[in-house]
This record gives sequence, structure tokens and C-alpha cells, in this order.
Amino acid sequence: MSKNPLKLKALLIDLNGTLHLGSEPTKGAVQAIEKLRKAKIPFIFCSNSTKESSNHLLYKLGELGFKAEKEELMTSLSACKQLVEKRELKYPYLLMSDSAKEEFSSLPSSSSSSSSSNQQVYDSVILGLDPPSLSYEGLNKAFRILKNEAISSSISDNVNDNGSSQKAVLIAPHKSLYQQTPATEDLPEGLSLGIGPFVTLLEEASGEKAHIVGKPTKSFFELAIERLKSNNGIPANGLEKSDIGVIGDDINNDLGGGARELGLKRILVRTGKYRKDSEKTEYPPDKTYGNFAEFVDDLI
Repeated sequence: MSKNPLKLKALLIDLNGTLHLGSEPTKGAVQAIEKLRKAKIPFIFCSNSTKESSNHLLYKLGELGFKAEKEELMTSLSACKQLVEKRELKYPYLLMSDSAKEEFSSLPSSSSSSSSSNQQVYDSVILGLDPPSLSYEGLNKAFRILKNEAISSSISDNVNDNGSSQKAVLIAPHKSLYQQTPATEDLPEGLSLGIGPFVTLLEEASGEKAHIVGKPTKSFFELAIERLKSNNGIPANGLEKSDIGVIGDDINNDLGGGARELGLKRILVRTGKYRKDSEKTEYPPDKTYGNFAEFVDDLI
């Protein structure tokens, strides 16, 4: 136990790399979540995962032994959908897995490869981390949409119903450069490319700046805090930002940006993508622990 444990009233908790590594929970993490519930410390699970929908992610957490309700989960994909709805976009081109596409199932079909003369053109491009989708063919189609180039021989130009040029929007959940991945048949456990390089590729090629909506943006954390308060009947002004801790294995994408701007307490764990140089940064964390369970024991 540390000599000066943080005094926190609520938590925003990262998933992959913090609570679990692939299909295995980190040491003591399942029990640690139950300790938080018994101690009545409210929390929100905050995930930048773009591989699966919120429903699939909840199912996966259940399989790992974590009890999680839908209102306790905030994902970067759900934040993407919220931005799409706010901007009244209806036909996104989704470069992501079939599971992740389910997050946008309420929108008109936008992933079909077929085109017709009366089909509306894509008004946005949204990326998720799915290697088959991020092929040259998929990325090139996204590039052509962003550059307002024709994508089908049956449609000579990308124009909207008014006949005017339509500018497609590039949306990305985050720009994480890499992630910790479990061992596969081809590779041992270690760091692998994240979605960030592909987002940058499209930005550079198309000249369009991506709208980033997941961690570590200020807006993402604000939405998570609003949900935390709503779930637990906490008044709008009933919880100081400094009373809230955000915990993760990525000093930049979990604990950077909006987390610093809002004044949240930032806790780093030495699991997942953590490396020895993770703390050698201009903005070191408030606390560092061996794993999530150690942090919870110290907090309680």
C-alpha cells in the first residue's frame, strides 16, 4: 500500500490492458471490481475498442467474469455514433468489423458494396481497427469518398440531392498508434499497430482533418462523467473533477489530453502496453501501480 493513496470518489476505468489482456483478466481485476461495488465507489468502463459493438463488448466482459450493465459502458464507437447523429449524417462508409457496424445499425445501410443510380452518396467515413477492412481497396475507397471522387461506374460523381458537391466528413474513435495484443499463430504477445497510422494516412492523403471523439478527448470524458452522475443520482455540481480518477495502461490515450485538461486524477498501471519509459513524459501520472487490483486495494 502506498504512503499517500489518492482519495477518490468515482472512477473512469479502461478495459483492454487494464482490466484484461485479450481473453484473460489481469490479476485480481474481477475481484477488484466487486470490491468497488461493495465500497459503493461509482465507476464507468471507458473503452477505445473499435473491434466490436457495445453489446458484444458487454458479452465479452461477462465471459471474462466482469458484471457490467449497458449504462456502465462508454465506448469510442458509441461516441462516434453520437457525433453522427448530432451532425445529422445518415450514410457513413464504415471501415470496421461486422460486429462494430452493429453500433450504427439504426442508420441507413452504408456498408453495402452495391450501388444504384438513386443511392445517396456517403456523407462520412468512420474507421475501426479491423485488418481486413483496412486493406488498400477499403482505404482507397475511403480516400476517394473524402476527395469527392466517383466510387462506382454507375455513379459519375459524388453529389447530393441538390446537385451540389458534398463534402464527406472523416471520423475516428481515436488515434492510438499501437496496442498490446495477445499471442497468435504468427506473432508472440506484444505491441501491434493501432488505428492511428491509418487515420493519419487518410488525413494526409485527403487533406481532411479527422474528428476524434474517443479517449483522450475532453468531450469523451465529459460524456462519461455525465453518465456516471446520471447512473448514480449525483447532482450536476455534486462531484469535483479532482475527485474522479481515470485509470489505464496508456499514458497518452488513456490519461492524456482531456483527462489533464479537466483536472482528473490520472492513474497508470504496469500492464498492457505499459513499458519502462511510459512514465518518462512531460505529464507523468499522479500514481502508478503494478496492476488494477493493487490500485483498488490501495484506494479502499
